[in-house]
Amino acid sequence: MAITYEANEATFSSVIYEDEIPGFRDFLQEKAPDEVLLNFEECEDIHLAVLQHIMAYKKNYTCTYKFGNEKKLFETVLKGFDTSENHCN
Repeated sequence: MAITYEANEATFSSVIYEDEIPGFRDFLQEKAPDEVLLNFEECEDIHLAVLQHIMAYKKNYTCTYKFGNEKKLFETVLKGFDTSENHCN
């Protein structure tokens, strides 16, 4: 698995494909309304549907991110998502 879970933290490593979505969705639903930490330090790329789940969760609950040193496109998308405007800046 490219996503591992411990308490309220999900750690993403390598490339995240769509087959990870059901487990990730279950993690988010189980943790709601708690704050979750999403660790992308070792993530190379991520499927758009996973990003959609993160943005949907962030609309109602608190998400904190950890990113690696190399800037990735998904980091720009997640940081630019403004829940009050419901679009990416």
